[in-house]
Amino acid sequence: MTLQQIKDILTIAREGSITKASRVLFRAQPNLSNMLREVEAELNITIFDRTSSGVKLTLQGERFVAGASDIVAQIEKLEQIGRTPEEVYSIGISVCRASYCVRAVSDWMDHTFNSTQKLSLRLHETNTDEAIEQVLCGESALGIIRLPSFYENYYRQQLESKGLCCDLLMNFTMMLIMRTDHPLLSLPTIYEEDLYRYTEIVHGDQQGLALSMAHINPLLRGIPPRRIYVYDRGSQIDLLQRLPETYMWVSPIPLDMVDSYNMSIRSCPLSTVVNLDLLIWRKEAMENNYLSNCANFLRQFASDLQYSTTKRLSEIKNR
Repeated sequence: MTLQQIKDILTIAREGSITKASRVLFRAQPNLSNMLREVEAELNITIFDRTSSGVKLTLQGERFVAGASDIVAQIEKLEQIGRTPEEVYSIGISVCRASYCVRAVSDWMDHTFNSTQKLSLRLHETNTDEAIEQVLCGESALGIIRLPSFYENYYRQQLESKGLCCDLLMNFTMMLIMRTDHPLLSLPTIYEEDLYRYTEIVHGDQQGLALSMAHINPLLRGIPPRRIYVYDRGSQIDLLQRLPETYMWVSPIPLDMVDSYNMSIRSCPLSTVVNLDLLIWRKEAMENNYLSNCANFLRQFASDLQYSTTKRLSEIKNR
């Protein structure tokens, strides 16, 4: 018995006549009658009683039609899956250049969306002013910006004047990251003159002295004599791994990443500026359940990261 045969029998039942059904189906009446006899023989049932005015469902026929109708309805639903465009959820997120931002967003995606859902995510790694502009114009729904704490009032006023909301994700001082065999790790305290003996890796778009030092210590005396500027965040890890006597100033990094890259983090008394990472969004954004969920996920991720980083640095200091 085929699906087409089931549909043809339902048509006969609906029309109450094989003759009428043959006209609707554009089928020859003898062929339709033969099909019906074949199905009845196959199932060993009688679906219709033949009468002078047409056909009438038997008790078995009523049960057959009820079940057949359910089957056809379910198959039609399955067929609609391919015809109905599935909703594509689209979101833009602008973040500062920090490993934890990318990890947090990817973890949220993995936690929220299954492998069959359609998703369009635009993840922008950019600076503070561009992130604000992208959220303001709607290119991104959420943003994570970074600023020294002494600029906090200025930026909060700017965000408020633009109609943007903000929330503190975490505060921290920049720390050093380097290979676990780096000579600096043998020192109980790392001073400015110690760093100048080695090569610093910095983001290329932060090469201005005032900008880079504002996040660490504005009183540092100048640019180290050995510096490598990179413009791809992924390249920094490769350079740190391949060049044994390099270091970099960084914000908190997920510790499993630090360990997997065979790196070590260290606090440094030279780093005195408290930095703030703020989550920003347009007022109407939190009406979207996905965005609200994402914002809460980012808050929890940043809180956990700040705690684990502080604990790791404290353990290193107390060794």
